[in-house]
Amino acid sequence: MGVLTDFVVADLADAQKVCDSSCPYQDFAGFAAKGINTFKLDALHAILRGEAGPPIDATVCSGGEDGPWVFEVPPDLVQRLAVLTAQQLEVVARQWAATEEFSPRYDNWPLEAVQEVLNDLSTLCKRAVTQSKSVLMWMCL
Repeated sequence: MGVLTDFVVADLADAQKVCDSSCPYQDFAGFAAKGINTFKLDALHAILRGEAGPPIDATVCSGGEDGPWVFEVPPDLVQRLAVLTAQQLEVVARQWAATEEFSPRYDNWPLEAVQEVLNDLSTLCKRAVTQSKSVLMWMCL
């Protein structure tokens, strides 16, 4: 079973609207990132921090037991992603793709797919920082 995931730029106060949307990336500024989950995002955050941090586990909004769920991407992660250069993004993408979360045991993502998601996420984070908004992660099974 795959995880549907959208990342959007929005005010935190709009989390319920994001949760209620059937296609948040189209209703808000964002993109679809099918297969990305909180574990993968935690792994990315650990790479950028140089150490593991607290896991993303608190939902900002929930549509119920079966979802969807909305999480706020940690502001620290948003800030870190917003300032990465193209060269840094390439290095981070290789490190992120090499994590267990993307391994054949779980998903077996090619580097190019990881790089694409990372580039899109970095661009979205730049927009969020410029607009003083949050990056929200919408997930649904």
